[in-house]
Amino acid sequence: MLGSCSSEKFISEGKRVLSDVDLKSAESSVDASALRGYVRQEANAKWFNLVKVPLGLYCVSGRDSTKGINKFFRRIGEAPVIYDSTLTQLSENNLSMALINKGYLKAQTQTLLKEKGEKHIKVKYLLRPGTLYRIRTIDYQIDHPELEELIQKHENKSLLKIKMPCDANILDEERDRIISLLHRNGYYNVLKNHISYDIDSTRGPESLDLKLKLEGRTISKDTAGVYTQFRVRDVIVDVNLENELTARLDTMTYRGIQLRYYGKRQIRPNVIYSQIKLMPGDIYNEDHIQSTYRNFSNLQALRYSVIRMEPADSGRLDCHITIQSNKVNALSSEVEGTNTSGDMGVAASVSFTNRNLFRGSEVWTTKLRGAFEAITGLEGYSDEDYLEFSAETHLSFPRIIVPFLPEKSRQKLNGHSDFAIQYNSQNRPEFHRRVLTGSWGYRWQNAQNRIQQKVDVLSLNYVFMPWISNTFRHDYLDSISSRSAIVRYSYENLFIANSGYSFTYNSAGAAANGSIYQKNAYQIRLGVESAGNLLYLIAHSAHARKNEYGNYTLFNVAFAQYVKFDFDYARSFLIDGRNSIAIHGSFGIAQPYGNASIVPFEKRYFAGGPNSLRGWSVRELGPGKYVGKDGKVDFINQTGNMKLLFSTEWRSYLFWKFHGALFIDAGNVWNTRNYDAQPGGQFHFHNFYKEIAASYGLGLRLNLDYFILRLDWGMKAINPAYESARQHYPILHPHFGRDLTFHFAVGLPF
Repeated sequence: MLGSCSSEKFISEGKRVLSDVDLKSAESSVDASALRGYVRQEANAKWFNLVKVPLGLYCVSGRDSTKGINKFFRRIGEAPVIYDSTLTQLSENNLSMALINKGYLKAQTQTLLKEKGEKHIKVKYLLRPGTLYRIRTIDYQIDHPELEELIQKHENKSLLKIKMPCDANILDEERDRIISLLHRNGYYNVLKNHISYDIDSTRGPESLDLKLKLEGRTISKDTAGVYTQFRVRDVIVDVNLENELTARLDTMTYRGIQLRYYGKRQIRPNVIYSQIKLMPGDIYNEDHIQSTYRNFSNLQALRYSVIRMEPADSGRLDCHITIQSNKVNALSSEVEGTNTSGDMGVAASVSFTNRNLFRGSEVWTTKLRGAFEAITGLEGYSDEDYLEFSAETHLSFPRIIVPFLPEKSRQKLNGHSDFAIQYNSQNRPEFHRRVLTGSWGYRWQNAQNRIQQKVDVLSLNYVFMPWISNTFRHDYLDSISSRSAIVRYSYENLFIANSGYSFTYNSAGAAANGSIYQKNAYQIRLGVESAGNLLYLIAHSAHARKNEYGNYTLFNVAFAQYVKFDFDYARSFLIDGRNSIAIHGSFGIAQPYGNASIVPFEKRYFAGGPNSLRGWSVRELGPGKYVGKDGKVDFINQTGNMKLLFSTEWRSYLFWKFHGALFIDAGNVWNTRNYDAQPGGQFHFHNFYKEIAASYGLGLRLNLDYFILRLDWGMKAINPAYESARQHYPILHPHFGRDLTFHFAVGLPF
């Protein structure tokens, strides 16, 4: 239907539709695709670079633009792109200039037009770079000896190198680097236009003579002050200046800085002082201004901050800082619907947040949550629905609180200290479960927000099973035929005391905003966690008694002991403005030892679900080639203590806020030990590749900027749970009722 609707009915006489734009280079040394952004007019967009669906949707509409149906198709579609010769000429000039800026000083671009019928035209840009010009010598001409000495001292960080291409972009970046260096060392008045280049090309393309000139005294009217090294005279902080006309002014001096409160002192002076990196008497440093901005932006008690530097007298600057308080209290609520295997339910929560608990931007959050689910079809159990109640409280300090750590060291760490307590109560027809959790940890990040680190000093988890129904106990815990160490261990009282460390690196830094979506960027995550070591050492040294399963106990409750390691890598490759390729790989292993032979259920890995292999539902795959038998408790058996996952997606912009994806997922989970209840679930290096599952599918994403709603349809491609070729390779024998899985989720899979 889309193909039969021609765009020619929308084209006036003498106009042509731009059907295609091709970009090629006459020399293999130049990547033409990297210069695509310099083309000023592109043809109509293609979904996944294959089909012009937006144009087809537009062409479905009729000529009458007043009809509602025609308005709808035109709104979601894309009008035909009318060829513009002026934009073609601009594109040709842009491409030539881009090549010249890269060092091909005699580059040219040839434009070839090919008419397709009377109404269509194709444009091809042929790049002819020519010879690449390289730098033979580098010389500096600086009209101030102190600046010359400073620049030469940091010459090892220079971007200019012998034999490098004469790239205008690199030359400009070197100017920025030098100006930044000078601004970090007090030279407030030096500007970028004080730096220029002289290039002598008379010796030929391989023998350019480059001269970098810093001529502040020559260019600037203020010949005396342009090279003055400035220091900070006064630091003045105005708190809640918006209340200037209505509130009482409260002034004070704290450790050399002047504070002016307009109204109550909502933020303590020592908190404000600790966030400021420019102090009276310091040499002016531009980086310290940015650090101060970042520090204030991390305080939730503040709405915004403004910093301005003003000349005070010869060689000194005044630093004026304005900060405005945020609303202290916030109340929010959420309601959600749930569906677990056909059992419908509802959940609701309410949260209270105080952003300035002790007048130091401490954030205290308390949340209450309740859930109900109507459970049907459980034979042999009492007619009881699922009820859940949880309460949690979290306190975060905007600084690292460590005893005996010097104040200067704490200020260098742009971090937070977190304390949390949570209680969760679950009542099911099969059992009742209570979980009490407490945690204490730190998190911090570097100045560019590329590196984030977290230390869980101590996390305590107490799992208590106050009641288990006789039917469930007989069928799964006491019966010899159904006995499973993993199932039994998952329904016992358990105590976990663990510590951990995690490291995250995002190459996009602050620009990533927590994601690498539609960017040329990558992200690495590492995590290490250990539990039970100190408790085991104490119990073993004290010759404590063991329970019937050979485990040491604490208050008659066995404690877990394990070590866990996780590695996660994600990368996004931007193809063009509408398409990108994203890859993701993860590996994890959690090894029990000492006081435990099984990793706790909460710490085990599972495969399947919207963020894993999307051809399977959550905990429906593995471990290894294990085949699930009993859906009531088999989700516990379908876990492992080792995982290996890989995914790749082709992400493409469709229209409005909709994006599409084509994906392939592969991987599985295994156990490093053999458990009788999980035949085929143990990892063996010589044949694990035969047990790797795979799925493929397509997705639809609604990008609402603040969050992304995602629909994914996954089909099984390789199913290691079956031996027969028809079931093992469903990609060759697809069956939608058996192999198709639908997922709805919030956020990207990786």
